[in-house]
Amino acid sequence: MLYLSQPMAVTRHGLLRTSGAALAFTLGGMLPLLSGFVLLPYYTQMPAADFGLFALYTGVYVLGQTVINFGVDTLVGVSYVEHHDQPAKLRAVMSALFGFIMQTGATAVVLSLVATRWFADSPLLPWNELAVASVLSSLCYALFKTYSNVLINQQRPVPYLALAVLNFALVMAATLVAFNLDGYQLRAPIWGRTLGLALSAAVVAVLWLRSFGIRWDRSQSVGWLRVLYPMVAYNLLGWGLRFADRFVLQGSLGPETVGLFDFAVKLAMVLDLIQVGLFNAVLPRIYRVFKERGFLDGREVLNRNLHSFTAVVVLAIPVIYAGLVGVLPLAMPRPEFEYSYRWVGPLLWSLSLRGMFNVYLAPLFYFKETKLFPRFYALSMAVYLPVLAVLVARNGAEGAVWATGVVALLQVASVHFVSRSRYPMNYNVLKMLGLPIWGALNFVLITAAVDGIWLQSASMLAANAAAVAILFGREFRHLLR
Repeated sequence: MLYLSQPMAVTRHGLLRTSGAALAFTLGGMLPLLSGFVLLPYYTQMPAADFGLFALYTGVYVLGQTVINFGVDTLVGVSYVEHHDQPAKLRAVMSALFGFIMQTGATAVVLSLVATRWFADSPLLPWNELAVASVLSSLCYALFKTYSNVLINQQRPVPYLALAVLNFALVMAATLVAFNLDGYQLRAPIWGRTLGLALSAAVVAVLWLRSFGIRWDRSQSVGWLRVLYPMVAYNLLGWGLRFADRFVLQGSLGPETVGLFDFAVKLAMVLDLIQVGLFNAVLPRIYRVFKERGFLDGREVLNRNLHSFTAVVVLAIPVIYAGLVGVLPLAMPRPEFEYSYRWVGPLLWSLSLRGMFNVYLAPLFYFKETKLFPRFYALSMAVYLPVLAVLVARNGAEGAVWATGVVALLQVASVHFVSRSRYPMNYNVLKMLGLPIWGALNFVLITAAVDGIWLQSASMLAANAAAVAILFGREFRHLLR
C-alpha cells in the first residue's frame, strides 16, 4: 500500500481482503442514512404538510446530534490513532469520551423537556413531545456514531457492518410497527425512530462497557470543551447551511412546500449515502499516512484517493438520476409529490462537490485545526442566508434548490481560501473540480436538448465517462499492464 514505509507485495488474498474491508465500511456508512430513503414509501403516505413537519423535526434531531456529540466523534478517530499502542491510555480516554457524551446528552434532554412549557405553540415549529423525542433520538444516535468511529479506526469491518445492520434493522422495524399501530400520523415516524435508536444505543453501551468502560473525567472534559467548541460552532453553522432552507420555506410558504422540497432532498441524498461510505473507507488510511509521513509527504495519497472518489461520483450520478426520476415514480406513485422530481438533478450535482470539500477537511481534522472550522462556514453563511431569502422570495421552493448549489460552491471556496496557507494542496484541478463542473454543465445542456429520462441519463453517462477516460488515462494504462 502507498502509505506504508516499506514496499508490500500485492497478493490476490491481500487485495480481496482490502476490497472486502472497503466494501464493508462503505455499506456500513450508508446504512444509517439509508433507512430514511427506504422508508419513503411510508413517509409519503402522510400528507405533504405532515411530511414537511417531519422534515423540521428531523432538523431538530440533527441539531441535537451536533450539540450532544460536541465534535467528540471526530476526536475519537484521532485519539485512537494516537493511543492505539498504549492500551491503558486508550481505555482512559475512550471511557471519558463516552461519559462526556452521556453528560451532554442528559443535559440536552432535560432542557428540551423544560422548553415544552414555553414553546409548545411556537408558530415556526411546535416544541412538544415530538421535539423531545427528536432530542432523545439525537443522544442515541450520537452514541452509535461514536462507537462506529472506533470500529472504523480499529479497522474492524465486520463488527462495524454488523452494528450498522443492527441499527438499520431496529430503526426500520420500530418505525414500521409505529405506522401499523398508529396509522400514517406524524408521531409514528418520530417515535419509531426514537425507539429503534434507543435499542441500538443500549447495545452500544454494553459493547463500550466491555471494551473501555464509562466514566466522567472533569479535567479532560474541560479540556475537550476548550478544544472542541470551535468544532461545535462549525457544526452549528453547517447545520444552518443544511436546514435553513426548510425553516425559511416553513416561515414563508408553509409545511406543504417544505414537504415537497424535502422529498427532493431526500432522493438526492442517495448520492450522499455513497459518498459517506466511500470516505469512511479511505479516511483511516489517510490518517495513518499523515502519522507516518506528515502532511506534505502524505498529501499525494490523500489526493489520489479523492481524485478517484470524484470520478466515481461523476459516473454514478447519471445512473442514480435515471433510477430516481425514471423508475421511482413508477414504483412509488405519489401524485402529491410529483412536482419534486424536477429538482432532483440540480440537487445531485450540488452534492457532487463533496470530494473537493473533503480534500481540505482531512488534514484539518487530523491536525486538530478546529479554530479554523467556523471561519469558512461563517463565510458561507454570510452569503448564503441573504441569497436563500432572495431566491425563495422570488422563486419559492425552486429558489431554495438553486441556493443549495450556491452554498456548495461557497463551502468549497471558503475552505480553500481559509486553509490553503497552512495546507497547500497539489491536487489536480481538472480531476477534483473540473469533473463535477463538467457533469453539471452536461446536465443543464442535455436535459434542455434531449427528451426522455433514459436518453438523457445515457448521454450524461457517455459524456462523463469520456471525461474520466481522458483525465485518468495514465492510471488506466497502468492498471492494464
